[in-house]
Amino acid sequence: MSFCRFDVAAQTTERTRPFGVAYYDVGALYDTLPSKFYDDRAYTPEGRMRWDARRYRRKIENVARVVDSMGMDVVALGGVENEQVARDIAEACDGDYAYIHHTTDSGDGLDFALLYLGDSFFPRRVTPWRGALCVEGETRGRTLAVVIDRRSTSLGVLIAEKELRRNNNIIILGSHNKLNFDEYGLTDMTSGAERAGRGNRFRRGRWEMRDRIFADLADSVRCDVYIRSWMLMPDGRPRPTFDGAKYCGGFASSLPVFIYFDETVGY
Repeated sequence: MSFCRFDVAAQTTERTRPFGVAYYDVGALYDTLPSKFYDDRAYTPEGRMRWDARRYRRKIENVARVVDSMGMDVVALGGVENEQVARDIAEACDGDYAYIHHTTDSGDGLDFALLYLGDSFFPRRVTPWRGALCVEGETRGRTLAVVIDRRSTSLGVLIAEKELRRNNNIIILGSHNKLNFDEYGLTDMTSGAERAGRGNRFRRGRWEMRDRIFADLADSVRCDVYIRSWMLMPDGRPRPTFDGAKYCGGFASSLPVFIYFDETVGY
């Protein structure tokens, strides 16, 4: 599988640079404290993952390294346990990221977080949803609705009730259900990379596009999988935190997916 680096700085000026949004499922990023509401005993110092402060801190630093390397304006994260984890990631980043956290009430206790650069994205409204999170805000010259989805069975209701199509600037990120996105005027922006043989997760001997980006952006510049050599195992698979029960100290079993779109509207 081949990946192309898209070097925004080399192709644009700071004034006209595209606006970048990414989704990164970091896996199971639990803190080290047992929860009263779900079973996370494996991810405690005494649990089978031996999830202690050192391993937790390394995972936080690894996620922050990926976020900083991408340099996106907005980064949606899946697989964080709680707000403290989201805060620790934001504080570990070199970039000046603020965050929004949403409790999904999932059985595994894993939530969403949205990291964003406050000088390029201005959140105006946050709507928690069943298995999803919608953050509506502004970039230069336009409104933007960013939806993080975890196979929500009522995502279509969210889109319809909030009349997101009126804004004509929607990005839906994550592991999606089988909603007919065409019905809502949304295009699978990751399909081009998938047709070219790329994916963000290696499973059963092949790459698959596990996480996707749907959008109605007419001015998208590029949508692809983000990869760097230091994110991979020697055999080319994403370097995970755990490979089965073996601790690898890596990043995640999935690679981020990203989209750039033109941010010059309104200048």
